[in-house]
Amino acid sequence: MDKFVVRTPRNSPNSSPVKKNEPRLKQATIESLTGVVIIEVLERAKVVLERSDVSEELKLDTLDTLKRKNPAKDILLKTGIGKTVHKLCKDKNEKIAAEAKEVYLKWKKNILSKINRPLLEVQCDLKTQNFRRMARQMILGSLRTKHDTAEEKKPKEKRKRSEGESSKSKADSDDTLSEFIERELYQVTNRKCNKSYRRTIRKIVFTLRHNHEVRSSVLDSSVSVTDFVKDSLQA
Repeated sequence: MDKFVVRTPRNSPNSSPVKKNEPRLKQATIESLTGVVIIEVLERAKVVLERSDVSEELKLDTLDTLKRKNPAKDILLKTGIGKTVHKLCKDKNEKIAAEAKEVYLKWKKNILSKINRPLLEVQCDLKTQNFRRMARQMILGSLRTKHDTAEEKKPKEKRKRSEGESSKSKADSDDTLSEFIERELYQVTNRKCNKSYRRTIRKIVFTLRHNHEVRSSVLDSSVSVTDFVKDSLQA
């Protein structure tokens, strides 16, 4: 019977050739959907785009991230990111202005077509919100020590100029800076108040409060907030 049987080699399932160039599909997440908007991301983007000491590359990268989302009208009004992007449409930098205009037109078209569409919002829990609020107050307190210690060292002419400035503008500037520092750290730590976030907050507060050179560099924007946060996180 063997002469009538044709035997062919059999390949095991594991020995089948694997194509190296085959595209690997990634599982979609909730955050990757264009209709899902994270309030924290929009608020951080607003702070980044409104500051003058932020690099062009970071602003373009932030606008590119915003372009991938379709926030609802009430979210744009609540966060104020819509007004910020609209102002950047007239920015002196042509690249930033062109990118901002593209984001603004995309959002406008989406709102007009789906104005009543419900939107899923991802917010922090109450415990996280309270801790982050406390962290900003601690950073703000360490930043404002500059006004007490450095005021006595100023010459008379500079002191007169500083007296002409309103205390409200200083407070607003410090509030914005402390918020920017906290939001940047929260973004770097994957939007979690984990052990790394808490440890870095304590280090930032201690450094700003006791290191006059670093505090002055952060306040006068000679050191960017992004670099300052990354250095504090890695140390």
